[in-house]
Amino acid sequence: MRTAVSDFINAFASSCSDLLTRALRKRVVLQVEEISSCPASDLSDEVLTAPAAVVHGSGCTMAVVLERQLAFSVLDTLLGGDGKGAVENRPFSDVEQAVAASFMEKLADCLNSIWRWGSDKDLASDKMAEYFSESGFPAGKEPLLLAVLDVSWDKNWRKMYICIPDSDLDVMESVLKNAFDADGNVTLSVEMGSSSLDIEEARQLGIGDVVCVAPPEGGLMVRAGKKAFCLAQSGAVGESVAASILCRYDGQDTGTPGVAALLGTAKRHWKEVLNLDTGDLLILDRTRMSPVPLMVAGQLKAEGQVIVIDKRLGVRIKKLL
Repeated sequence: MRTAVSDFINAFASSCSDLLTRALRKRVVLQVEEISSCPASDLSDEVLTAPAAVVHGSGCTMAVVLERQLAFSVLDTLLGGDGKGAVENRPFSDVEQAVAASFMEKLADCLNSIWRWGSDKDLASDKMAEYFSESGFPAGKEPLLLAVLDVSWDKNWRKMYICIPDSDLDVMESVLKNAFDADGNVTLSVEMGSSSLDIEEARQLGIGDVVCVAPPEGGLMVRAGKKAFCLAQSGAVGESVAASILCRYDGQDTGTPGVAALLGTAKRHWKEVLNLDTGDLLILDRTRMSPVPLMVAGQLKAEGQVIVIDKRLGVRIKKLL
C-alpha cells in the first residue's frame, strides 16, 4: 500500500489507542496487522453487523468499523460492566446505539486530527451507522478494506477496520502527501505573525517593501502540515533558532494565513508530533542571522529582515523567491 496512506493508518492507530485505553479501563495494545486490498464485501457477518463511523473528506469517504466482539466489550465497559461478557446474537439496544454513536464520533475525531495535517478541510461525520452495510458509501463504489487494526485487551485480540472506496484512494493519497513525506515525517512550521494584506496585494510586493505582521495571541502558532497544533515561544540553541512548546492548541483553527512570516520549520516523525508536550524543544531550520521566510497562500514568496516600526513587528523584503 502507498506510503502516505500507510502512515495515515499508523498515525490513526497511535492517536486512537489512548481513547480505547480509557474506554476499556485497561492497557490496550493497538497495532496495524495488514493494509490490503480485500473488498469489504468479503468481511464476515460479525463485522457487517458492527458499529461504524462514516466520515467524508476532500473528495473521499472513509469508514471505521469495530468488530462486533470489540464493540460489545467497549459498550459494556462504558456502561459500567467489565466488558467480558459473551457476544449475543441480537441487535444493539437504543442505549447501546447512542453510546456507540458517541464513541464512534470520537474515533472520527482521531481520524480528523491526522487528516488535517494535509487538508484545510475537516472530515465530516455524515452518518453514524449501526450496520456497515448501511454505512453510506456512494452507490457504485465498492468499499475497499484498507487496514485491519489488532486491539489487544484482556489477553484477547479483537479487530478494528478502516475502509475506503477503491475509486477514492487516489484522492486520499494526494491529500496525505501534503501531510507526510516518504519517511513518515511531518513538517512543523512556527508562525512569527500574520499580515492583514490580501493575497493579491502580497503578490505585488517587491524588494525593500515592508510587511507588518501581528504575533499570534498566547504564543507563536505551530502548525503540523496545515493544522494549528501547538503554541510556542521563541528561543535559541547555540546559533540555531528554536521554539519551546507551551501547550497544545485547542482554539478554533481559522486555517493557514494568507500572508505570514515564519520563525522557521522543523521535521518530526508523526509519532513524535503526536507526543509533543509542554517544554519540548523544536530546533528550527534557521540560524539567528538567517533571513525570515515570508509565506503567501502557503507558498514561500520572499525572505527578509525583521524590523520594528512604531512598536509593530515587520519584515523588510530582501529577496524574492
